[in-house]
Amino acid sequence: MSAIEVYPVRLGIAYAYLVRQDGTILIDTRYPGSEEAILDAAKERGIEPGDIRLILLTHGHGDHAGSAQRLREMTGAKVAIHRDDAEKLRNGYQGLLHPTGLSGRFMRALLGGEKKARFPPVEPDILISERFDLREFGIDGAVIPTPGHTPGSVSVCLASGDAIVGDAIMPSIPFEKPGLPFFADDINETKRSIGIILAWRPARIHTGHGGPFLPDDLKKYR
Repeated sequence: MSAIEVYPVRLGIAYAYLVRQDGTILIDTRYPGSEEAILDAAKERGIEPGDIRLILLTHGHGDHAGSAQRLREMTGAKVAIHRDDAEKLRNGYQGLLHPTGLSGRFMRALLGGEKKARFPPVEPDILISERFDLREFGIDGAVIPTPGHTPGSVSVCLASGDAIVGDAIMPSIPFEKPGLPFFADDINETKRSIGIILAWRPARIHTGHGGPFLPDDLKKYR
């Protein structure tokens, strides 16, 4: 297979990721209304809408899944999510956020309102329950369940050494070093999932809100 290319698409303090090898996939879609910005970024890399074969959602929160419905219409790509977050996607509702500390309580005041919690619903095409191979879509890598932030959170581990982990890991304020997410349904499971990510021995860790980070920055979770 050809070399793997990872293209972060920055939208404010959040990221979507385009991954291209012998096919192209999109990881996360940001808030509703982000579709044009994502496709414009793709075109800058020579990627046409129809080249995107899969839209993979790392979890069912609105800042990651909000534009999935429109992007599926615009690209024809299949939408994949873990089965434990599928109802969030079907209902277009992320549910309550559970802060893990003071920063999370502050961020919930900014981001946890009812308007931000809702997004256009999508019926997923693919439900993930265990390790999911991406070679069918032209990418040498796999999706692995990394629950904790939400029950159905997943990460992508690529043969290039890149790991794209959604909100399993978040930069701590002031957004310099990586740490635990601001919100988690199960903080202990989140810590175990960080261990799973590190056990894969990635060279670079890309998150939904910053990075890339190095594994040594998270060595306390080994």
